[in-house]
Amino acid sequence: MNNRKIRFIGVLALMVALLVCGSAFAAPKIVEDDPASISGTVRFWTAFNAKQGMGDMVAAFNEVYPNIEVTITQYSNTGDGNIGVDTALMAGGQIDVIQNFGFTNQSRRAAAGLLIPLDDLLAKDGFDLVREWGSDAYKYNGVTYSIPMGGLSYYVAINLDAWNEAGLGELPTAWTWDEYFEACRKMTKGSRYGGTDYHTIMYAVYPVYQVLGQDALYNEEGLSNVDNPLFRKAIEQKFKAEVEEEIWFPLTRYRSESIQTQIPLMDGTVASGIICNLTRFIRDTETYPIDWKFGFAPYPTMEPGQDNYLAGVPIYSHLAITRTAENQEAAWAFAKWFATHGAVYLTAAGHMPTWRGTDISGATELIFGSIENAEKLIDVESFERVVFNMDGLAYTETILDGYSEIHSIMQEVLLRYYNQELTLDEALEEMKERCDEAILDAR
Repeated sequence: MNNRKIRFIGVLALMVALLVCGSAFAAPKIVEDDPASISGTVRFWTAFNAKQGMGDMVAAFNEVYPNIEVTITQYSNTGDGNIGVDTALMAGGQIDVIQNFGFTNQSRRAAAGLLIPLDDLLAKDGFDLVREWGSDAYKYNGVTYSIPMGGLSYYVAINLDAWNEAGLGELPTAWTWDEYFEACRKMTKGSRYGGTDYHTIMYAVYPVYQVLGQDALYNEEGLSNVDNPLFRKAIEQKFKAEVEEEIWFPLTRYRSESIQTQIPLMDGTVASGIICNLTRFIRDTETYPIDWKFGFAPYPTMEPGQDNYLAGVPIYSHLAITRTAENQEAAWAFAKWFATHGAVYLTAAGHMPTWRGTDISGATELIFGSIENAEKLIDVESFERVVFNMDGLAYTETILDGYSEIHSIMQEVLLRYYNQELTLDEALEEMKERCDEAILDAR
């Protein structure tokens, strides 16, 4: 029996013990009294393939539910990919359980009536969203249409050869943007940039999320918050690092070259970078061979000693059952199992579980096969401390008014700013005016 099955059976045994003996609160019914009595096929759509943890997750599920066949369909979590998902959902008969990525995708599908309400199912089996997953903020019109079962860990991945060559000492357990940019200056060498941000343009304003903790795009009146001085500071500091100092891989290159952040990180073009899913690529040594190790540091803060709402695991993926699911009993059995015990397998895809009952202790072996394999590729201590910071503060979003439109407007205007088609004053003024209009139009 392999380590994965040993860990899974151990966790399941603990849950059974809690069910039998009781605890401070009634444990939810994760597994049916007679799981073998439920049969059927569940068509599961996700952004990950079988080799990215989903195959092992389904195999572990079938150790408990031997008569439910789960088929995995991988879709691209891009604009075009999500249009394809929406088309399949509206057509019906193709998807039973869907893993939605991002607040916008989940809420749009709930609003369109493509998902079933889960409140009765959750209540029947004793689940409480806040107690089990830490949040019930992702309801639509007061109705629960999904389980917030997956998240992202935001961190700085560091090429340790470049770090040590620059004489930077111990990896930081906390640091500011000023300190991170100083490290980037020292690691910049020849054609190698010291740092990079994630390939999505919106990451330019993520430092504001780190400070504010919730609904950073909206002010107290519910209008756009881009006139908050934090936005100017966040945008300005990265522009200086990228355009003036040239220590930062240009954001515009991600679009012009159609590449993602793992590419310059894994080929050595950059010495460090802010990313949320690098483990998916580090473990794939055939596609991404490296001859150095990665270390990990927390997302930087604007000021020293500040609360860091990007230190933990903000919720990102939402598991839902579709209106056209042919076997809702089998779909529910799979959904609640994946959202709890099975969520640990998200780590192989570079994502994180959010279930509070997750045993994360064996996740490094799950991702890399063994600690020995991991030690060849990463600094295990900093990896587990930073990436697996399940208890850290986590950013949340709850406001929907004009949300997707705001994102589109800000990405468009920020790209024009980074292309130096607009001044920062012009960019902020245009974003404020257009975002306010989008919010008011959505009400």
